[in-house]
Amino acid sequence: MLNAFLSWIILGVVLTVIEIITPTFFIFWFALGAFSASVLAYFDFSLTIQVVIFVIVSAVLVVLTRPLSKRLVGSSEKEISVDEIIGKTGVVVKDIKPGGFGIVKVGSEEWRAVSNFEKVIRRDSKVRVLKLEGTTLIVEPLNEEVK
Repeated sequence: MLNAFLSWIILGVVLTVIEIITPTFFIFWFALGAFSASVLAYFDFSLTIQVVIFVIVSAVLVVLTRPLSKRLVGSSEKEISVDEIIGKTGVVVKDIKPGGFGIVKVGSEEWRAVSNFEKVIRRDSKVRVLKLEGTTLIVEPLNEEVK
């Protein structure tokens, strides 16, 4: 009894932590399902009933709250035209090292970026977007604030 109870509690806590780290407003419902199953485990219900309650509570919460959470969080999907971003100026958020990736902020969006420049492009340096390959920007430095 105590073993199953602790297992459900641990699962619920792990799922809650995952939700905090990746705020999807989705995983939390499974955590609540695990906590519901832990109550049944505490009162010594069979494992089958615990699993059924976990599935039912999780599914009902997902179905009932998913539309609401999408409205509250909003959709982060934004279509962007390649022509919109090419030629724009951005600011380096994370150093871009030769042969490696960095992060560049263009407008309000942060992008993974690479450069063919042979030196490190330091944080807060300005860069110009040359092209977009998938979700990675190819950039060049605008000034000589690089090492």
